[in-house]
Amino acid sequence: MDLLQKYSLSLVLSVAMHALIIVLFALGFTSPEPIKEIIKPTSEIIQATVLDDQQVIAEAKRLQTAEKNKHEVELDRQRAVNEKQQQEEARLRQLQERRKQEEQQAKKLAEQRKKEEAQAKALVEKRKQQEKAEKLRQAALKKKQAEETARLEKIKQQQREVQRQLELQKQRAAEQEKQRKLAEQKRQQKILADQAAAQARQEAVAQQQQAAAQALAAQQKQATASATVAIQQKVNNHWIRPLNTSKGLNCTIQVKLLSSGDVMEAVVIRSSGHTIFDRSAENAVRKASPLPVPEDKQLFARKFRTFTFVFKPE
Repeated sequence: MDLLQKYSLSLVLSVAMHALIIVLFALGFTSPEPIKEIIKPTSEIIQATVLDDQQVIAEAKRLQTAEKNKHEVELDRQRAVNEKQQQEEARLRQLQERRKQEEQQAKKLAEQRKKEEAQAKALVEKRKQQEKAEKLRQAALKKKQAEETARLEKIKQQQREVQRQLELQKQRAAEQEKQRKLAEQKRQQKILADQAAAQARQEAVAQQQQAAAQALAAQQKQATASATVAIQQKVNNHWIRPLNTSKGLNCTIQVKLLSSGDVMEAVVIRSSGHTIFDRSAENAVRKASPLPVPEDKQLFARKFRTFTFVFKPE
């Protein structure tokens, strides 16, 4: 920079000097004729001076160009230095980062090693405890085996005694079984005799019950038939033939009764195909209430509490 300032100052002085010469030269053209005559003899000197000035200007330009080139070279060098410095700083940062990572890794490895050493120490301690516990267990097992051997021997003695007692009991039981079989044989004979007598009585009772049931069934059948005929007759008596109904019509009616024979409900469940005829049949059942039902309550509950019949007036 000092060299550039030096050459710039020289250049400015040179330019100023040449400008002054040019001004004086210009004034020389406007001077009176006598002055021209005085200056004319020195034209070669002025021309030489002008040539020298041109050389000076050219030299100044060359120097300026050289200085500029040198400045650009210096700038390029400075840029290269800066770039190299930046690269070096980046490399240093990378090295620092790598070193930091390596230190962290080393720290982790140290912690891991410390942890592994602690685990190994704990494992060794645990193995010692296990070995100690195993020794105690083996000692306890031997003691238990000795006790078990003694207990088994005692059990064998007890079993031998029990076997002896069992033999005695078996002998006594065999004698008792023989006596029991004799007693059981007698008892079974008595039971068979009692069973035969009971079976004879049961057969007699069954025959009596069967005869009574047959008589009751016949009686109930007769009562059912009589009540059915009476009901149909009474319904027919209360039936009023509707107009415009043909003969031969019939329908099936379901009837629900009270124990007194009063009609709770009468519904045609199979139609004659003639709605008016069906309604007249239902009305006839209701008008005939109470219907004649058997006095036997069981027969009524089984056959007449809810029953159906075919209403066929003709």
